[in-house]
Amino acid sequence: MEPLINAPLIKAEDIRKYFPVKKGVFGKDLTLKAVDGVSLEVAENSVVGVVGESGSGKSTLARIITALDRPTSGNVLFRGKNVFGLSRQEMLKFRRAVQIIFQDPFASLNPRATVFETIAEPIKIHRLGGNGKKDIEEKVAGLLSDVGLGPEILRRYPHEFSGGQRQRICIARALAVSPRLVIADEPLSALDVSIQAQILNILSGLKKRDRLSFVFISHDLRVVEYLSDVVAVMYLGKIVEKSEAEGLFGNPLHPYTIGLFASAPSIKMNGATEEIERRNETPAGDIPSPIDIPPGCPFHPRCPRRFAPCDKIAPELAQPAGRPGRLVSCHLWNPY
Repeated sequence: MEPLINAPLIKAEDIRKYFPVKKGVFGKDLTLKAVDGVSLEVAENSVVGVVGESGSGKSTLARIITALDRPTSGNVLFRGKNVFGLSRQEMLKFRRAVQIIFQDPFASLNPRATVFETIAEPIKIHRLGGNGKKDIEEKVAGLLSDVGLGPEILRRYPHEFSGGQRQRICIARALAVSPRLVIADEPLSALDVSIQAQILNILSGLKKRDRLSFVFISHDLRVVEYLSDVVAVMYLGKIVEKSEAEGLFGNPLHPYTIGLFASAPSIKMNGATEEIERRNETPAGDIPSPIDIPPGCPFHPRCPRRFAPCDKIAPELAQPAGRPGRLVSCHLWNPY
């Protein structure tokens, strides 16, 4: 799979993922729209942050980008080629180039496999181990060193480690095949704050050293701001705002994005004390079910700025006038 000139590393085109749902024994067939028309590009050596509440479709999108699930419609292009049309040999190369780090490090590790066996397995599958077991052990030890762990843990099992140590092992496993793109699906949500900072520093250092690209999925705006070059905000299976990170964090436009900022406490230093501030535009209520998406703008039942067309006409994701590089799905910015 040779790269195309000026092509993004990976490109998701109008991805939709629908699940049929039956309501009750004799119930009506319904459709759960987990992802509903999402397009996303990731350039070489860049980080795209995907942020939104639980139920926004972020993890489903991650599984489609990594070809763990097939979309109902739409394409994923890796270096210009449709991932779902690859030959077996090409798919093996894709699996090496695109790796994923899951949310729960304990669930994503085989409890019966040692650390060495866990990290060595992809090396063996892709035949990257050199001339024998000693070469593989040296490679695994080097990968553990990259994530701040020592070779003394090689023969130990997942249950012997803390959550932060397990996630480091998962990162080492993802790096074992020298990928070009890593999908990190809420990799910090199961960890405490101090460990989150350590993992963030590891990922940031690896990006710079190995020129890796990331899709970093999180509900935590602080994490997304720290790592991302571009940010896409998802709500009920759709992207509602997309921008370079500096522009979005400096001036969010969509009421939902503003609400996410309002929901995340910020720390303001005041002499020797810390005051937690909140803005007054936190979204009311909970995210609706993707089985029963509201008509018009899906965010309108929770939106503090809704007006006449919001409950009837769905806004397009488009560039507001005078805002180059920004895409927003809101009637406030793109009158119908």
